Amino acid sequence: MNSEEMLDFALGQLDDPRRRELEEAGRTDPEFAAKAHRVRHAVHQLVDDGYTFNPPAGLSHRTLALVAHSRSKGRSILDYVPVQVPFRWADFAVAASIFIAGLLTLMPAIQRSRERMNQAGCVFNLAQIGSSLAQYATLHPSYPYPPNDRADAHSGLFAAILHDAGMLTDLSVLDCPCNGKCAVHAAGRMDSFEQIDDLRKSDPAQYQKLVSWDYGYNAGYRRGSGRLGPLEARPASLIAVVADQPPQDAHLGVIDRNSPNHGGSGQNVLYSDGGVRWHSNRRISPNDLDLYLNNARQMQPGLNEHDAVVLPVMVPFVGSDNR
Repeated sequence: MNSEEMLDFALGQLDDPRRRELEEAGRTDPEFAAKAHRVRHAVHQLVDDGYTFNPPAGLSHRTLALVAHSRSKGRSILDYVPVQVPFRWADFAVAASIFIAGLLTLMPAIQRSRERMNQAGCVFNLAQIGSSLAQYATLHPSYPYPPNDRADAHSGLFAAILHDAGMLTDLSVLDCPCNGKCAVHAAGRMDSFEQIDDLRKSDPAQYQKLVSWDYGYNAGYRRGSGRLGPLEARPASLIAVVADQPPQDAHLGVIDRNSPNHGGSGQNVLYSDGGVRWHSNRRISPNDLDLYLNNARQMQPGLNEHDAVVLPVMVPFVGSDNR
């Protein structure tokens, strides 16, 4: 007998001959009788006898009060954290190790990318300054130079002369991207050459804070007569005009290191043809052994046209005797 027939027997759905046959089997086979009894008992439990249960008194009110209380209670983020954390601390340590390893692998690439971007920004700044100098040179016989009554002006004020001529309007080009913003870049404005030079005498501290841009200037060279003068508007040969600010110490003058603008790795140099070239040391040509000192190892204008000297912004056009 299969299970369906047993279920029909328990429900009384079998025809009479088969039912009597199974009833007879139940009287002679105790095992079959016990099985049939269990099936009937299970089936009768499933039958709806129409009996209803009444809930305890006040159950609905207590349920609503519990819901209202749970809603009024403030929840913190910890209420949503499962009681048992689905991972172990060892799993967390493995994930953290993988993340840190990836980060350490990525950081040098990010740093190199940032350095390349800053280097490109520095080249762009010098190219913009070169464009301003070229415009100035088309209208003047020489590159920016102070009048005779202000010969002691600092070489960094070449930027103010360009600004006064209306040829340097974007002051951000005076700020190398590798350094923090200089004061004039942050201020977004520049006073005239005379005003800034007067500030040098009236308020040296404010002057030093203002004239803090990151590029030095070639203030010219000494003629055969011994007289100092600026670079001609169209020099006979290729010569450095502007470069990354020299390393400078108030007591030592220009010290024997590369520009600090690029962490001492080298300096960008703007030449009179408008090109910008990178030099990993201070020797820029066989005839010019030091970009920041003249051939007599002095922080002075060049001894001749081929002796290019880029002076710090705080050194006068006539040079310094600090070295």
